[in-house]
Amino acid sequence: MSAEEFTEHFGLFPVVVQSARHPEGERLNEQLLAEIENLRQITPNSRLRHSASTAYTTIQSCNNLHSRTVFEELVSFLLQELEVFAKYQSIKFDINGIIIKDCWFNIYGPSTFIEAHNHPNSVFTGVYYIKVPEGSANIVLESELSDQMLRTPISKANEYNVTTKSITPTPGLLVLFNSNIMHRTQLHKPTDERISISFTVTL
Repeated sequence: MSAEEFTEHFGLFPVVVQSARHPEGERLNEQLLAEIENLRQITPNSRLRHSASTAYTTIQSCNNLHSRTVFEELVSFLLQELEVFAKYQSIKFDINGIIIKDCWFNIYGPSTFIEAHNHPNSVFTGVYYIKVPEGSANIVLESELSDQMLRTPISKANEYNVTTKSITPTPGLLVLFNSNIMHRTQLHKPTDERISISFTVTL
């Protein structure tokens, strides 16, 4: 099965963003959700002290999901898509060159969000969605052009002039982007939790 069959690219000038859907996301997510619920019981929230967000994250307290047996199928899917993403950008890497550095999970309860941030000391960043109730918060990616002082008027939006991209999450969706891209999660309004896995990559 070719990874390209489930993969799409879109521009956020001057970079590209990749999205893909796991072909058996419903089955896989059921397994992952059970393990995440177990881990949540024993893992403290490691959100940064200066963060205004109260979303639950294990970015510091449990960021080795990629080394756990339960996540092997997901990691295989991630690596396959990461190879497509690197090749699409003509990035050179050897057979062992794509390495998942950190991998953690985020849980958004009602009225939680994540401020704009990026992930230094890595090449790619990704988000995989496990549980997404209706009306869940979007992830918003910001172009490098978003901080320009003067924006010219446009007659039609395209990949060369848009400065933000809002992506609606769905279960089984994977989003990949370069780690320098600022991104944030909008306010999550549903009472049901939104659960995702995030990761960073080095070459």
